[in-house]
Amino acid sequence: MSIAAPELVRSQPARRLAAGWAQSAVLATPLVVLAALAWSRRWMSDDGFIHLRVVHQILAGHGPVFNVGQRVEASSSPLWVFTLTLADLVIPLRLEWIAVLLGIALTLTGVCLAMAGARSLFSQTGERQLFVPVGAAVLVAVSPVWTFSSSGLEGGLAYAWLGFCFWVLARWARTSRPIGTAAAVVLGVGALIRPELAVFTLLFAAVVLLGGGHDRPAARLRTLAAMAAVPLAYQIFRMGYYGALAPQPAVAKEASRAWWSAGWTYLRAFADPYWLWVPLVVLLAGAYLPQFRALRQAQRWRALLVVGGFAVGAIVDAVYIVRVGGDFMYARLLLPALFAFVAPVAVVPLRTRYLGATLVLPWVVASLFFLRSPADNRGEFATGRHNLVTVEDFGLGEGQPQRRWFTGDGVYFQTTRLDAPPAPGERTPALAFYGIGITGYALGTNVYILDLLGLADPFTAHLQLARRGLIAHEKPLPAPWIAARLLAPGANVDEGEFPLPTGFGAQRIDAPAGVPFDERVNRARAALLCPTLRRFDASYTAPLTAHRFADNLWHAVSYWRLRIPPEPADAYDRFCRS
Repeated sequence: MSIAAPELVRSQPARRLAAGWAQSAVLATPLVVLAALAWSRRWMSDDGFIHLRVVHQILAGHGPVFNVGQRVEASSSPLWVFTLTLADLVIPLRLEWIAVLLGIALTLTGVCLAMAGARSLFSQTGERQLFVPVGAAVLVAVSPVWTFSSSGLEGGLAYAWLGFCFWVLARWARTSRPIGTAAAVVLGVGALIRPELAVFTLLFAAVVLLGGGHDRPAARLRTLAAMAAVPLAYQIFRMGYYGALAPQPAVAKEASRAWWSAGWTYLRAFADPYWLWVPLVVLLAGAYLPQFRALRQAQRWRALLVVGGFAVGAIVDAVYIVRVGGDFMYARLLLPALFAFVAPVAVVPLRTRYLGATLVLPWVVASLFFLRSPADNRGEFATGRHNLVTVEDFGLGEGQPQRRWFTGDGVYFQTTRLDAPPAPGERTPALAFYGIGITGYALGTNVYILDLLGLADPFTAHLQLARRGLIAHEKPLPAPWIAARLLAPGANVDEGEFPLPTGFGAQRIDAPAGVPFDERVNRARAALLCPTLRRFDASYTAPLTAHRFADNLWHAVSYWRLRIPPEPADAYDRFCRS
């Protein structure tokens, strides 16, 4: 016994060390797999290049705009633009690669923080043993997560924010202290990553207030003030600077209107190919319910609120996306809801009560290797090519073949130079384009881009929606307005020079009724001079003075409600004869 006892003592640290290494290896597995798969899907989307052009405008001293002299919030994620701007100042890489690598890194950070938060929650119940990353594995196994970890969009930032919020709230749930001011500020910035993420911020505020226990009212008010400070300040800036209540894409997409049928189709197109209902039900029955029972038995009410807040937030966010009709990018806007749902059970203890959750692992293997959607293999912009990141990859670098159509000064419709003089005072080169991201970024900040779908053009975004179609492609600017805005009076052009593109899902929204094209162009020019439309144009093109800022702030609500008939004669009748 005297000899065995020292050996036993020496073996205990060795066992603990081996167990620690095993635990680290298990938890690192989903991160390593996701890193490899996200890298295999690295790419830049056209909308991602919109963010990059805004970054270049900021760094060129023109402000957070898409075109010089036109204050438009073309990005739905001001915090992502701000992050990219700072990164471009300090990281010695091309901005395209910064966006891709930073997106992947933030995605991995979000998953890591979700696992840390879940482990912290479970540790409150005395479950101190090996943890299995069942929820994290579900997230990693869904291929759209790989795709939108990069893409130049804000997906990675959304995951990192949700993961950080969960980690912060899980740690807060272990104490009786109020939430810290810095943490409260972070909890409040959801709407600056994507507008609909404000749902989570509101739920986090409710969680902190309801779980405040014996916190003094002053402490709760400080927490709410800290959460509201940054988004409120930015909203005042948005209203005064842009004259808008929301980012321009929200107007172009009519994000306040319901389109349930399209949203349900969008949800099914995401969930069905991956049999996504299977892991969600398994996690609900095998992880969520045992977790709720364990936390309730331990009387960890704060932890219950945190778990419930994320679960409810995931459902509400998904329902909102379904309500507005989804998005033209496959599965993308449903991914934050999926992340929020799996976060509280990102890891679970390897104990009998949670063994049901491990039934997701066969599905994980099937999803990783076999379950696919047709959208997974289309390639960037449906070209069939993958891993396109820089403008050179897309063939739009200086001197490359796909850029030869651009010959300098003049007015262009898509890649065709129009044989007509520009409108008086019109900036040139001026391009009327349907896909504005990669082209706008490649040609530089001083080239004026008229966005014919309205993401970066307030006039087009505020066109009256005639009928529903492909989200964000439902308001193609009619040809008479293009000619009236870009070309000089009397320009010798006809409607055939402004065809709707194929492959964009755009449908004609004007109603010419047999009226000659020149007459419709003249009526469009006259309508642009109507007082209401002139005031609206001045809200984002007139020099920004204190008076202009205050006027925009006052009229932002009325500008939000403004809708312009797509047929020029109808617009003239509404705004000049009323």
